[in-house]
Formats: sequence, structure tokens, C-alpha cells
Amino acid sequence: MQDEKKELVPKKQTLFPLTPDDIVDNALQNLDEKQAQQVTQKAADEIVRMAVEKRKAEYKTVAAQEEMHNLIKNADLLDKSVSNYKINSTFETASGTTNVEIQKSDSASTPPNYTLIALGVLILLALAVFLILR
Repeated sequence: MQDEKKELVPKKQTLFPLTPDDIVDNALQNLDEKQAQQVTQKAADEIVRMAVEKRKAEYKTVAAQEEMHNLIKNADLLDKSVSNYKINSTFETASGTTNVEIQKSDSASTPPNYTLIALGVLILLALAVFLILR
């Protein structure tokens, strides 16, 4: 009979499921003074680490923006002085690496490919003969 009564007593439950924040809050409330100091020190160390990473990311972003601006200025200068150029550049940004290619070619200075022109004419002639003799 005693066992039956134990089963009828409801277990300690909340109406809402626990969230990770609830678990962390509960754990922090149950720390003794020494544990609380250790957790506070680890949290402070993590905040400092995150601040350093943020500064590094900001520096990389500013440096990459400046390098891209200089690349564009150099491409503008080349545009004014030469007819053909190709610039490949890689920038390290806070989120990864960015590859940039700028190319200009003067199609008037490139000689036509006579082999391709002749091949195209032959194909058109063969097609015309095929359609006529069909």
C-alpha cells in the first residue's frame, strides 16, 4: 500500500519545458563562492578573447577595403594608358578571402581568327548544298 501512495504523488515538474537558459541560470544559482569566482574569471577571459577577435576582424575589413580602393584606382590609371591589361588580386577579409580579376582587352587590336571564319563559311556552304540536294 505504501508503494502505491508513492506512485500517486506527482513528481516535481514545471508546466513549461526547461530551456538551456533555465538550466544555466539554475546551475549558476547553485554555485558556491569559489565556483562562482572561477566562472566569473572564465567569462571575463572569454569576453576579452571575443573583443580581440572583433578588433582583428575590423582591422582586416578596413585593410581589405583600402586595398580594393587602391586596386580600382590602379585599374582606372591603366584604362587611361594601355588598351590591354589583366589584374588578379586576393584580399583577406574578416569573413574569408575575396578574389578579384579586372581585365580589359581591345578587340580591335586582336587579329581575327581566319581559321574559324573559314570553318564557319565551309559549314554554311555544306549546309546549303545539303538542303539543295535533299
